[in-house]
Amino acid sequence: MTHTLSLSRRGILGGFVSTLALAACNPVTYTAPKADVATSFASSSPARRAGSNAWWAAFRDKRLDALIAAGLKRNLDVQTAVATIREAQANARLVGANDLPQAQAEGAAGRAHNETGVVETTSATLGVSWLIDLFGQNRAAREGASARLDAAYLSAEVARLTVASAIASAYVDARYYQETMALTRQSLQSRKRTLEMTRTQDAFGSASRLEVLQAEQLVAQAEAALPALEVGFDQSVNRLATLTAGRSTDIAAQLRKTGGQPRARYSASVGVPADVIRVRPDVRMAERNLAAAVADVGEAQAAFYPRLTLSGTITPTNIRGGGSMKTWGFGPQITLPLFTGGANEARLSAAQARAEQARLAWQASVLKAVEEVENALAGYNRDARAVSAQSRLVDNARETVSLTRSSYELGEADFFPVLDAERSLLSARQELAAAVRQQALNFVALSAASAGGVGLPAS
Repeated sequence: MTHTLSLSRRGILGGFVSTLALAACNPVTYTAPKADVATSFASSSPARRAGSNAWWAAFRDKRLDALIAAGLKRNLDVQTAVATIREAQANARLVGANDLPQAQAEGAAGRAHNETGVVETTSATLGVSWLIDLFGQNRAAREGASARLDAAYLSAEVARLTVASAIASAYVDARYYQETMALTRQSLQSRKRTLEMTRTQDAFGSASRLEVLQAEQLVAQAEAALPALEVGFDQSVNRLATLTAGRSTDIAAQLRKTGGQPRARYSASVGVPADVIRVRPDVRMAERNLAAAVADVGEAQAAFYPRLTLSGTITPTNIRGGGSMKTWGFGPQITLPLFTGGANEARLSAAQARAEQARLAWQASVLKAVEEVENALAGYNRDARAVSAQSRLVDNARETVSLTRSSYELGEADFFPVLDAERSLLSARQELAAAVRQQALNFVALSAASAGGVGLPAS
């Protein structure tokens, strides 16, 4: 329970407040934590940041640009984050209002009896109160509200970055399935031509029944692979529709018009870990949540100490028929938190526990950020070698098909090398498409992990 004392003598009030100020505990102060990270990433060299925060511009793909622009505008997660900002702004204004004088007015009308009879009276009361923040409770509340507002803004940045990277990844997948379907259809046409040629030679007795069956098998394999690729394309398009709040049919029609697999035009260098951590919105949001939790500790700590309120009222009364009177009062009030049953101690312990949780969450976000960048760098720095090797393999397989088919048509070789060469060519082209896809996905992951800080245009 709490007790309220009204003090009318300035000397008594001054002495009492001085004693309380001397007895107060040290105010809770907040210092932003520092990340203990390595001086450089294991897989990267120093780099300057890219000139644009729109890291997806590295793909130079207008269709992708349009999809991400639509997603950032219409995505429900982004809209939810914006609504969270409005809520935090309102809470900050509400907390700030506690530092201002609070006024309220009341009016009344009635009848009174005196020696001359019944008279009608009207009165209005104006009351003003002002809480003096002696022990920093309001200040801590303001700091906490400000930190939460910062965290709300950063949550919107996290949502935008997440949505942009998800759209880019789904777009890369959709283009991959498109490319693989096109390759499979091209291979299917080639295999059908080979099958017709084999059947013709079988009719003339220059090819065996086994060769015909194997040619038919190759055609059936290509036809069987198409449905799974079509499903993958449709699922990627549906994902894009969800992320952009658009229609799957419209997006699929746009993708079928033009476009190939996206390839980034930036090299993968992101600078030093401390700089990357500094720009990551999720790490900054975790730090702001920690600041808010520390402010809550200060607010809970201040609840152990008295609250001083200056308040007053003035009530003018008019008597119908003549006459008026005015009453007023003013004075300070001290509210003492006595006999709370341990509630204040419990609130302080809970606030301290939440602050410790927030500190651990911030440390976890730092470790996660470094791991994500290292993993993305490790993949992306090796993707170029994989793409180059697969490109050479495709060229080799294409030439092998041409030579074996010519030898078979001239009767200089068996049919089986032709079948093997065609299988190898399709496999090599599909592996190249997969390597290009993985390179793009790793660039997206690296851009998201470094909050868009991917630098150095590719030469």
